[in-house]
Amino acid sequence: MKKHERPVAFLFGEETALRSDRRMPPVDVVEDAQGWRLVFEIPGTEPDQIAVNIQGRVLTLKGVRRATDRADGLFLRVERAAGAFERTLELPEDPDPERTRATYTDGLLVLEVPKKAGSRGRSIPVVKGKKGA
Repeated sequence: MKKHERPVAFLFGEETALRSDRRMPPVDVVEDAQGWRLVFEIPGTEPDQIAVNIQGRVLTLKGVRRATDRADGLFLRVERAAGAFERTLELPEDPDPERTRATYTDGLLVLEVPKKAGSRGRSIPVVKGKKGA
Protein backbone atom coordinates (compact mmCIF):
# COMPACT_ATOMS: atom_id res chain seq x y z
CA MET A 1 0.00 0.00 0.00
CA LYS A 2 1.38 3.39 -0.99
CA LYS A 3 2.06 5.76 1.89
CA HIS A 4 0.60 9.26 1.48
CA GLU A 5 3.05 12.11 1.75
CA ARG A 6 0.40 14.74 2.52
CA PRO A 7 -1.36 15.16 5.85
CA VAL A 8 -4.73 13.48 6.31
CA ALA A 9 -6.42 16.88 6.68
CA PHE A 10 -5.28 17.78 3.15
CA LEU A 11 -6.40 14.48 1.61
CA PHE A 12 -9.86 14.30 3.16
CA GLY A 13 -10.59 17.91 4.10
CA GLU A 14 -9.86 19.38 7.50
CA GLU A 15 -13.34 18.83 8.92
CA THR A 16 -13.32 15.14 8.01
CA ALA A 17 -9.95 14.61 9.62
CA LEU A 18 -10.92 16.40 12.82
CA ARG A 19 -14.62 15.50 13.14
CA SER A 20 -16.93 13.69 10.79
CA ASP A 21 -19.97 15.63 12.08
CA ARG A 22 -19.44 19.36 12.55
CA ARG A 23 -22.47 19.51 14.83
CA MET A 24 -20.75 17.22 17.35
CA PRO A 25 -19.08 19.60 19.80
CA PRO A 26 -15.35 19.07 20.31
CA VAL A 27 -14.23 18.23 23.83
CA ASP A 28 -11.03 18.28 25.87
CA VAL A 29 -10.91 15.75 28.72
CA VAL A 30 -8.42 16.00 31.57
CA GLU A 31 -8.20 13.35 34.30
CA ASP A 32 -6.61 13.60 37.72
CA ALA A 33 -6.87 11.51 40.89
CA GLN A 34 -10.18 13.15 41.89
CA GLY A 35 -12.04 12.98 38.57
CA TRP A 36 -12.38 14.50 35.12
CA ARG A 37 -12.68 17.98 33.68
CA LEU A 38 -14.48 18.06 30.34
CA VAL A 39 -14.51 21.25 28.29
CA PHE A 40 -16.99 21.29 25.41
CA GLU A 41 -16.88 24.00 22.76
CA ILE A 42 -20.49 24.98 22.00
CA PRO A 43 -20.77 28.65 21.01
CA GLY A 44 -24.18 29.94 20.02
CA THR A 45 -25.97 27.91 22.68
CA GLU A 46 -27.85 29.15 25.72
CA PRO A 47 -27.51 27.31 29.06
CA ASP A 48 -31.24 26.46 29.04
CA GLN A 49 -30.69 24.67 25.70
CA ILE A 50 -28.08 22.30 27.18
CA ALA A 51 -28.82 18.98 28.91
CA VAL A 52 -26.19 16.83 30.63
CA ASN A 53 -27.02 13.30 31.79
CA ILE A 54 -24.87 10.69 33.52
CA GLN A 55 -26.09 7.09 33.49
CA GLY A 56 -23.55 4.65 34.90
CA ARG A 57 -20.23 5.51 33.23
CA VAL A 58 -21.90 7.11 30.19
CA LEU A 59 -22.09 10.91 29.98
CA THR A 60 -24.45 12.40 27.39
CA LEU A 61 -24.54 16.03 26.30
CA LYS A 62 -27.49 17.31 24.23
CA GLY A 63 -28.27 20.79 23.05
CA VAL A 64 -29.25 23.17 20.29
CA ARG A 65 -27.10 25.80 18.57
CA ARG A 66 -28.71 28.91 17.13
CA ALA A 67 -28.15 29.70 13.49
CA THR A 68 -26.57 33.03 12.57
CA ASP A 69 -29.19 35.68 11.90
CA ARG A 70 -28.57 36.92 8.39
CA ALA A 71 -30.54 40.14 9.06
CA ASP A 72 -31.38 41.31 5.54
CA GLY A 73 -28.18 40.14 3.86
CA LEU A 74 -27.17 37.01 2.00
CA PHE A 75 -24.80 34.39 3.35
CA LEU A 76 -21.52 34.32 1.45
CA ARG A 77 -20.20 31.40 3.49
CA VAL A 78 -21.65 29.15 6.21
CA GLU A 79 -19.20 27.11 8.29
CA ARG A 80 -20.79 27.16 11.73
CA ALA A 81 -23.09 24.23 12.38
CA ALA A 82 -26.54 25.02 13.76
CA GLY A 83 -29.31 22.86 15.13
CA ALA A 84 -29.53 19.96 17.55
CA PHE A 85 -26.42 18.09 18.68
CA GLU A 86 -25.65 15.13 20.91
CA ARG A 87 -22.34 13.80 22.24
CA THR A 88 -21.89 10.62 24.29
CA LEU A 89 -18.70 9.66 26.12
CA GLU A 90 -17.91 6.67 28.31
CA LEU A 91 -15.76 7.46 31.32
CA PRO A 92 -13.07 4.94 32.32
CA GLU A 93 -14.33 4.70 35.92
CA ASP A 94 -17.60 5.28 37.76
CA PRO A 95 -18.37 9.00 38.17
CA ASP A 96 -20.23 10.62 41.05
CA PRO A 97 -23.21 12.31 39.35
CA GLU A 98 -24.39 13.86 42.64
CA ARG A 99 -21.22 15.97 42.93
CA THR A 100 -20.89 16.80 39.20
CA ARG A 101 -20.95 20.51 38.37
CA ALA A 102 -21.48 22.29 35.04
CA THR A 103 -20.74 25.90 34.11
CA TYR A 104 -21.21 27.63 30.76
CA THR A 105 -19.20 30.76 29.96
CA ASP A 106 -18.22 32.36 26.65
CA GLY A 107 -19.25 29.34 24.56
CA LEU A 108 -17.45 26.79 26.74
CA LEU A 109 -19.28 24.22 28.85
CA VAL A 110 -17.04 22.98 31.67
CA LEU A 111 -18.04 19.81 33.49
CA GLU A 112 -16.28 18.89 36.72
CA VAL A 113 -17.02 15.17 37.18
CA PRO A 114 -15.64 13.62 40.39
CA LYS A 115 -14.85 9.94 40.59
CA LYS A 116 -17.11 7.87 42.81
CA ALA A 117 -15.35 7.28 46.13
CA GLY A 118 -15.82 3.49 46.07
CA SER A 119 -14.59 3.06 42.51
CA ARG A 120 -10.94 3.68 43.26
CA GLY A 121 -8.66 0.67 43.34
CA ARG A 122 -7.02 -0.54 46.48
CA SER A 123 -4.05 -2.70 47.42
CA ILE A 124 -4.93 -6.20 48.52
CA PRO A 125 -2.58 -7.48 51.23
CA VAL A 126 -1.31 -11.00 50.71
CA VAL A 127 -0.99 -13.07 53.86
CA LYS A 128 0.78 -16.34 54.32
CA GLY A 129 -1.66 -19.25 54.40
CA LYS A 130 -1.47 -22.57 56.20
CA LYS A 131 0.00 -25.56 54.41
CA GLY A 132 -2.56 -27.86 52.92
CA ALA A 133 -5.31 -25.27 52.95
